[in-house]
Amino acid sequence: MITLIHGDDIDASRQALNTFKKEAKSKELRQLDGRSVDATMLTQTLESGSLFGKEYVVIIENLFGKLGKKIKIIESLSTILRKSNSQIILWENKELSATVIKSLGKVDGKLFKTPIILFQFLDSIVPGRKSNALILFQKLETTQPVEIVFMMLFRRIRQLLIVISGSSPEGLQPWQTSRLRTQAKMFSQEKLLDLYRTLLDIEYSIKSGASPFTLGSHIRQFLISL
Repeated sequence: MITLIHGDDIDASRQALNTFKKEAKSKELRQLDGRSVDATMLTQTLESGSLFGKEYVVIIENLFGKLGKKIKIIESLSTILRKSNSQIILWENKELSATVIKSLGKVDGKLFKTPIILFQFLDSIVPGRKSNALILFQKLETTQPVEIVFMMLFRRIRQLLIVISGSSPEGLQPWQTSRLRTQAKMFSQEKLLDLYRTLLDIEYSIKSGASPFTLGSHIRQFLISL
């Protein structure tokens, strides 16, 4: 049986993976980094018996994400997975294409996607538009953990700093980098550095317990300062 956990909401998908690990604690766990796995290694892991005679679960992370459109390799690995009688959990840090999912045959698929409103909020982080950002944040607070919103906000400011310096953040599609460049042009590098330092201060004050304010209050003050 193959369970597929995928999508760009990495925190939620990680939680799901950790739940599987806890449920399988009485079994032998075999964990593989899919980025360094080939067909031979995969076959050996799936077919070799347990030294202790226990049931085992094979967990493979990021097996297909690295392959892009290498259809022959995808089909080869999928065939090995389909033919196995082992319990297999595949975890991917992004949404897999319909082609890859179809190649796996019958799977228990669990897709975790970041809500669109969160990306709308991140895109609203520009000078002079704090009202829109505050409205979107208010909506987000009712549906998303504020810690996740803060983490994504932190990452977005860091990405804007990277693109304004002339580089490209890793793991992004060209269209995503292009949108970041458009957003970054609305800031000076000095302003982005100031925002980044503010977020660092917020993180430290919350983790150290030195702040009398909630994380949500800090984010609202941050947005007002845009």
